[in-house]
Parts: sequence; C-alpha cells; structure tokens
Amino acid sequence: MPGRRSLFLLLAPVALAALVVLASWWWMAGYTRHNVQVKVPDLQSMTFEEAVQALEALDLRAEVIDSVYAEEAPKASVVDQDPDSGKFVKPDRTVYLVMNATQPKMLNMPDLVNLSKRQALSVMEILGLKVAAVEYRPDPCMDCVVAQLYKGQAIAPDSRIRKGEAITLVLGQGQHGGEQVPVPDLRGMAYAEMKAVLAMASLNLGLVVEVQGCGNSGCDTALATVVRQFPSPDTEEMISPGGMVDVWLSMDTTSATP
Repeated sequence: MPGRRSLFLLLAPVALAALVVLASWWWMAGYTRHNVQVKVPDLQSMTFEEAVQALEALDLRAEVIDSVYAEEAPKASVVDQDPDSGKFVKPDRTVYLVMNATQPKMLNMPDLVNLSKRQALSVMEILGLKVAAVEYRPDPCMDCVVAQLYKGQAIAPDSRIRKGEAITLVLGQGQHGGEQVPVPDLRGMAYAEMKAVLAMASLNLGLVVEVQGCGNSGCDTALATVVRQFPSPDTEEMISPGGMVDVWLSMDTTSATP
C-alpha cells in the first residue's frame, strides 16, 4: 500500500499537467479555429449594406476607415478594401473599407492672383482643381495670373468650392501683346495629359472634331487619345497665347504615351 500511494502521488501531478495541456490545446484550437479559413470576396462597387451582407455570410465583419471621391466609381460604393479580395483569412476577421463619397470634398479657393502660370497650375493640381480655360488680357507681367474665374465670375480666395471644379485663369500678356507661342505635339497623348500640356503652353482646347471607335452609343472622351490636331505641330506654326487647338480622338488607347 505505501508503494502504491507513493506511485499515485508521483503520477498524479504528471497526469494533471498532461490533462491541462490537452485541455489548453483543445481550447486554443477551438478559439483560433486552426485550419479554418475563408476567402475574402471582391467588394468593389458594392454599397456598404451589400458589403456587410456579403461578409456576414462568410462570418466576416466590415468597417469603413476612409472615404474618397472618384468620378468613375459609383457613388457610395466600395473603392478599396483590406485585405484584398482573394486573400484567405480567419473567420470573424474585420475587412476595412474605403468608400466613394456621394459628393466631392469642399475646399477653400486658393489665391492664385499674382502667381506665375506654372505656380498657379501646380497649386490647382495639388488641391484637385481643373483648368477650364486660359485667357489673356493686357498686363505688364507676362503669364502672371491677374484674375481667377469660376463659371465666368470672379471667385474670391477662401470661397468654398468643390474639389474637381474648373477655374479659368486670366493671365497677363506682358509688354508685347503680339507674342506668339509654339503649338505642342499632342498626338498619342491621353486626354488628361493633352489638357495639361495645352494649359502649360498657354493654349486652350478647341473643338473635339471626331472620336474614332465611339459608335452611336456615346463614350467617355477621358479614355480617348489624340490621333490628329489642328494646328499641326509639323508646320512649326506659332499662335497667340490663349488660342485654340482642335483635336481628333480615338478610343484605341494603345497609342497613349505615359
């Protein structure tokens, strides 16, 4: 009997420890759902409610962490997610969403007057404002901003304006009103790049004469590239600042330059 009692006292702690280890392993396996994974679905273009339903069906959760404004994406829809679609995660994981705002963000109109054309364009690009047109009027300072217009009316600094709106820059002609500027070569450029190059050259977009490959259903010219222009840069023709350049576009984007 004493021998059995001693053996029991010796083995009991070992058995208890083994039981605790097995119980802990079993609990951890259940808690972490070892080897249980779900595939994150593609939530792009879904509303928040649709994304929540799609995730809850997979025992996942949704949380909005930011919003942006993208014209090409549906309003109030998912434009980005983390983790990305196709990734495998544990159940009960939170998927973080970036939503597309229903309206562009509001910002304060900058004071562009007395800035150079290059400075003004840089400020507008940083803030997300577009160039509606470039106009010239007599002023001693060549290519200095003498006025900023929104929908034909002067807009004061710090006025509230939506991001993405277009501003007309009125620039000075300098001492020599008859100065001419060269016509840039726009061929092969994407639409947005072409508009930026014209603005830097103190010129405006004239007529969009034709959009090849568009058909009768209409299409988004923002996705087109320039295949022809008038005046042509091959003639080395010079035109007045603020002049118009007509373009022919194509939906074949393989010719677009970076």
